Amino acid sequence: MPVPSPSSSSSPPSSSSSSSWWLGVLLALLGSSLESLGLALQKRAQSNVQQISRSGFGSLSSEEMRVLEDLDEDEDGGGGNSSGQIQHKNTRRRRHNKGILPAYMYERAWIVGFAVFLVGNIGDFAALGLTQQSTVSLIGGWALCVNAMVAPLLLNESFHVSSDLPAIVAILLGLFLTIAVCEPGADTTHAGGPCAETSRLVARWRKPAASLYITFVMLGGFSLLALVRRGVVRAYPFLGAVVGAVTILTAKVASESIDCVLSGENHLTPSEGATVALLTCIFAVSLPMQIHAINVSLGHNDALYHIPSFFVLWNLLSIMSSAVVYEEIKLGSRDGESFYFFGMSLTSPDPLASAWALFVLGVGSLFLGVYLVASRVRTSNGFDSVELNNNIVDSVQL
Repeated sequence: MPVPSPSSSSSPPSSSSSSSWWLGVLLALLGSSLESLGLALQKRAQSNVQQISRSGFGSLSSEEMRVLEDLDEDEDGGGGNSSGQIQHKNTRRRRHNKGILPAYMYERAWIVGFAVFLVGNIGDFAALGLTQQSTVSLIGGWALCVNAMVAPLLLNESFHVSSDLPAIVAILLGLFLTIAVCEPGADTTHAGGPCAETSRLVARWRKPAASLYITFVMLGGFSLLALVRRGVVRAYPFLGAVVGAVTILTAKVASESIDCVLSGENHLTPSEGATVALLTCIFAVSLPMQIHAINVSLGHNDALYHIPSFFVLWNLLSIMSSAVVYEEIKLGSRDGESFYFFGMSLTSPDPLASAWALFVLGVGSLFLGVYLVASRVRTSNGFDSVELNNNIVDSVQL
């Protein structure tokens, strides 16, 4: 059951709001699962491209290439299995060499993976209109478990019980603790309809705290960009997470504004409409930027490193944006004697200190999980270079 906000704590949530909350949870759960599966398929495409570049076709002479191209033009696939495989591999190589887009984007595994990833994002986008952003962020931790299952199957990546399993447990524990002590703050019942909710969101964006938070995120993003330009490939997941945090932050307004337009009761002022349009444009721009950063990371890091690292920072920033920008959550004492913990009031001599202690413990658990995952990535020259995973998967046509 959703936790009522303080303004409505005297009465239980209505059945309609409860149904909407559960629908949002299911959409977020499905979205997180599809996102993890989509990322794994995109990583598979990266591996396929690496395999092609390392195969014998990567060193064919121009005359050999011309002969094979003539085979592609003159034969219709009836030349036997060996000839057909040669033609297929050569066709893929020529497509990679001649294409304007990166080579992995021509792989069917990447196209399918991108479509699955996009559907997952749409699920999260829809969930944001039905439940709190902090709830969607917490459910996003399920993607870590999905990744642990699909990465060994699809990518032939080794699952290290000694490091990966404790890392997943630490990350899920961290997500649980950081959300558990964050009490719902702002009214999230959508009173007055989607247009009224959009107006409330825009008003919160105009507060100084929101501007300071966005400045903080931008500085972090530029710092990570400087690292990746220096060749620190392990920083790519975190860069993607920062861009992803901007995506989900602006998606909240975009989702509510779409509901407002579809309701046919658009009562936004011109100033509010301009703010909504700006945030929607930022959302539209940040989404492909996030996808690019993710795919560059997948080209250098295995999925068992990228996905936990990405989701930890993404979840932390999502929690912060929920608290600072949208005022959905607050941390501290309720009445001077107790603090919030997943809908319960836990008594403590110092509730504020207790709440913060659990929150800091959760954040520490999150970073411990990332450390455990990163500890198995062998580095050859400090933090600036990473030995790429030598596991090259067989090319499987989807």
